[in-house]
Amino acid sequence: MGHVKPGGAAEGQLTSEVWVLWGRLKTYFPTWGLLPDSFVTPGAWGYMGNDFVSGFRRNRSTQQAFELLDGVTDRDFDALSALANLNARRPEQMLRAVIIAYLTVPLSVIAIVAEVAGGSLIAFARDHSDWAIWTAVLVTTGPVAYFLSHWRSHQIVGVLDLIRIERGQSPYTALELREN
Repeated sequence: MGHVKPGGAAEGQLTSEVWVLWGRLKTYFPTWGLLPDSFVTPGAWGYMGNDFVSGFRRNRSTQQAFELLDGVTDRDFDALSALANLNARRPEQMLRAVIIAYLTVPLSVIAIVAEVAGGSLIAFARDHSDWAIWTAVLVTTGPVAYFLSHWRSHQIVGVLDLIRIERGQSPYTALELREN
């Protein structure tokens, strides 16, 4: 983000205004609202056909982001966009770890136990069905929660891309241009 000034502060560092914008922007994309939004937003219905951006542009959250960022300087917008891209990359690491830890490993262990002692496993699950159901729900909840967060973080980046396109701005950094 720039050179370090004497005293340790970086030139061009994120202004407090960018952090305020970030705080407001992310509230338009609550993770908990992704599932209901998946059925009622224009963007959700835009996944039918070959145009995935027109409905996305009409989403209420997208419109709110456009209003929030109207008049924001290119420099602050670029900083906000870089922040959103960093935010989108961070949960990818955790999502992979959660999928491995919460799904792959337990399912592998269950498959091995089922192969070795299938009758005993089925009898245990039948005798302790409440425990088995709760365990399955808990093991599934972690990856689903991280997936929803991951989706929303990328949705924020997508909205910022739309804004950038409509503003006629070029991508700010090579990190924003890289593929997942």
